[in-house]
Amino acid sequence: MRTPLKALILCLAAATLAACASPPLSRPAPDRRLFNISAQRPEAAPAPKNAPLAATVLKVRPLQINPAFQGKEMVYRLGDSRFDSDYYNTFFTQPAQNLTGQVRQWLARAGLFGNVVDSTSQVADTHLLEGMVNALYGDFTDKGAPKAVMEAQFFLVANKGDAYTVLFEKDYSRVVAFQPGGGDAAALAQAYNKALAEILAELEADIRQALNSRK
Repeated sequence: MRTPLKALILCLAAATLAACASPPLSRPAPDRRLFNISAQRPEAAPAPKNAPLAATVLKVRPLQINPAFQGKEMVYRLGDSRFDSDYYNTFFTQPAQNLTGQVRQWLARAGLFGNVVDSTSQVADTHLLEGMVNALYGDFTDKGAPKAVMEAQFFLVANKGDAYTVLFEKDYSRVVAFQPGGGDAAALAQAYNKALAEILAELEADIRQALNSRK
């Protein structure tokens, strides 16, 4: 009676070891989905025609992001002080890099400055834009009404002969609801797009007002 039982145990052990020894590439890869946040400005504004404005250069510095939200994995708020990250649903690039590029592209199409460049450009700037993303998460505290939360702070700085003056500073916040369901991550990504577009439209209007007030 002991021999068949012992043989069965040995067979099971051998099968377990064989499975563990399988080459990693032969195992099915986890199903991960990648997203990017984007906000395309509807139309490009005409380039500045007057000489002073045409000579302006806005340099967009890399956005800083609250450490809690700077990773690629999507972050979900599940309770008053409970957050979790999603290994299977991530951003294609780091949020700081992604959002910095979106801000630069939006303002380049807005036509507020002669040129809009990134921080690596050697072109002398007349204005600087700095920003901090303070919140970027999906709020699932109410499972029946999830929301995308995006909060940011921007500074517009004028540069005259290396003398820097803050033209304005403002906090921006958007909470965009989306329908719960099996595709929560995809719906959250779309809600982020809407939140970012609304923030950048407001930022553009504020920059325009700040520039006009100094004419």
